[in-house]
Order: sequence, then structure tokens, then C-alpha cells
Amino acid sequence: MIDIYTDGACSGNPGPGGWGVLLRNGESETELCGGELGTTNNRMELLAVIEALQFLAQPVTARVYTDSQYVQKGISEWIHSWKRRGWKTAGKEPVKNEDLWRRLDALAATHSLEWHWVRGHNGHPENERADALARAGLEQARDAGRPVGGPIVPRVSETIRPASAPSILEIEHATVYRDETCVFSDFSFTLQEGEHVAILGPNGGGKSTLLRLLSGEVHAMPKDETRMALFGEERWNVWDVRKQIGIVSHDLQREYLICAEGLNVILSGFYASNDTYEYQQFSKTQLTRAYEVMQELGIASLASRRFGHLSTGEQRRFLLGRALVHDPPVLALDEPTSGLDLKACFQYLDLLRIQLTKGKTVLLVTHHLHEIPPEINRVIFLKEGKILADGPKRTLLTNELVSRLFDSQITLVQVKGWYQALPG
Repeated sequence: MIDIYTDGACSGNPGPGGWGVLLRNGESETELCGGELGTTNNRMELLAVIEALQFLAQPVTARVYTDSQYVQKGISEWIHSWKRRGWKTAGKEPVKNEDLWRRLDALAATHSLEWHWVRGHNGHPENERADALARAGLEQARDAGRPVGGPIVPRVSETIRPASAPSILEIEHATVYRDETCVFSDFSFTLQEGEHVAILGPNGGGKSTLLRLLSGEVHAMPKDETRMALFGEERWNVWDVRKQIGIVSHDLQREYLICAEGLNVILSGFYASNDTYEYQQFSKTQLTRAYEVMQELGIASLASRRFGHLSTGEQRRFLLGRALVHDPPVLALDEPTSGLDLKACFQYLDLLRIQLTKGKTVLLVTHHLHEIPPEINRVIFLKEGKILADGPKRTLLTNELVSRLFDSQITLVQVKGWYQALPG
């Protein structure tokens, strides 16, 4: 059970504001704070809870403490009526702070949360600490002249995740070859259920090979010290496993049959095949699900278009639909926005973020920092077949460490949980 203490502060209301968070997981604690120049107290109270939930790497059971009845009653009681009325109040007025309530609603749905109200400024130790952090965030925003946010004095040594979460993938002391090249030697890695993980590194580091190992396209050498398990099983049917994993990769896009029609691209996900074939049967339920996925991804109008006649971004959406159509518990994405223009890139990342809120295990493989959504917290540095670092995003994504990973002087920019790399 994780305890989350949140608070917001505002000078002027509206005016400069700040939010503060204290997360406690056993003996480990993390403090977060941030702020904005033009805001209100209610927005900061909401943003504190949102930032706390976004910080968590995967769904957890937690108690959330706030001194804002607006937050506590809003998420526990009022929000249900707002949603039924199309985000309108009983007086048919638009709900204030709808943007933040929508974000909080989506995040809260992925966790098991208890909501507790505490009286503010009444000597509650953790509430006082959250209040102090909120005021620190306010001052930081005022001094910086722009929105700020992030961890303050982080004291966790690893990503917050349930200790009891079962493993999706366990690799111990593996040696893996692709053709005559040894990609991994004595390689170990674990992916737990519900985790959101980004594997970052330069080309040739082994990122794509790891995905091929996950999908059963390559195999580890049979050695006494080597152990590999998928979904808890050391022996598995590769086709059964592929039905539990949705994979989108640049290789799959390049190799997919250009004559396949859009609808069949989606349906092929039920068999993990390249296009569909006469012997494959699809039920009415499966066909309905395929159309639902295309509608969700905004590609229903392209159902009869051949794959080779689609734009790069449209092809990528169809492959995402192929990966999602059978509702797999695991998504594995290899450089998902490679080749997309800015608009298509941002649209695709929005679609990915929706999946992250649904509790799926997500493994993202990339060398582009901008592809890592704020919801992904665990980052692994992979280079020359070796894991150089594995830990929280806030700890690893620094100028010094990323520069060392890519052997180039890099400056990082962070905005609202997104990162971008600049030269120098």
C-alpha cells in the first residue's frame, strides 16, 4: 500500500501557484513539487494528485490524502454526475477545470485508490510537508518566470511498483546471436506485469533483438546457466505467446504485405500473421472488434485501402490496431514514431498514452527521447548488448548520463514530463 499526500497553494487566486506531493512506499519516500504563474488554488490541488499518479510506474493500490474537499468529493462523488451530463454541472454550466478532471479521471481508473480528506493547517505532519512543497513549487515558478515541476530530494532507489507483480519476461544469463553476431552475452532482464518501460540506446545496441527474443523470432543459446520464462512458463507455444503480445515495429511495417487491405491488417492480429488467409475464420464478434479499433484510431474510412497505398502514419496506425485488436496484456513498440511528421508523431503518441492508462504492460524500444511519454517511468540504458543503467526516468535522464550513453555532448529539455535532446 502506497500513501500519497498532496496539496496546492496559490498567491492571489488567481495568481502564481504551486503543488506538492509526498509519496511513501514503506520506508522509501519521494517528494515532488512544481508550479505555474497564472493559476488557481483548485487547479493546483488537482494538479498535485495528477502529478503524483503520473509519477507511478504502473497501477498500484494507494491511499490519497488531500486537504481539498473540492478534490476529494469531486473525484469520489460529483464526477459521476458530471460525466453523465457531458461534463456539465446540475445548473447545465461547463464544469470548471474540466481538462484536469478528465486527466485525473483517466489516471485514477488505472489504480485502486482510497480518497481521504484531512483538515489543512491542523498539524497533520504529512499534510504540512505537502503544503511546504507546494509553496516551494510556487516560489520556483515565480522565480523562474515559467511553469516548473519535478522531483525534490528524491529518496527512492528504484521505481515504485507492487512487489507481488508477476513477471511477464524473465531472462537470466542469456547469450543471443543474430546470424554470426553475438548481440547479448550473459544478459539478464525482467519485465513485470503492469510496468511501463522504455529501453533507450544507440543503434546496434540490441534493442530490436530484445523484442525479437520476446516474440520468439530469435532464441538464447542453450546453456546451463541460462533461464528464460514468458508469462511464468519456461516452455511455451510461440503462437500462443504472440497472441498475448501486441508488437509494432519498423521491421514489421517494412515487411508487411503491401497488397493487404486495411481491415485485414487489423484482423491479422488475431493470428499474429502477415495479412489474412482463407483458412482463417473470423467471428462476428471479432469483426465488430476490428471496426471498433479502426474507429478508435481514426482509420475506419481506410478499411478497404491497400497497405501499400497508405501513408507512413496511416500504416503505423493500422499496425497499432493489429496489435490492439485481440486486447493483449502486453504492448511492445519499436521506435513507434520513426518516419512520421510532427503532426502524425504527436497524434500517435496521444494514442499510445491512452493505452498506457488502460493498465497494459508497455515495453518501448527507442533511441528518441521524445517518444517516451510522461507515464513511462522506468528507463533502461542499453548499449553494445549490455544494460548500463536501469532505474527511474528522473534519475537517468540527465545531460551527463545521456551524453555518456550516446557518446555525444547532449543537453536535455524537459516540458510537462516530455524530454527532448539538443546538441551541445
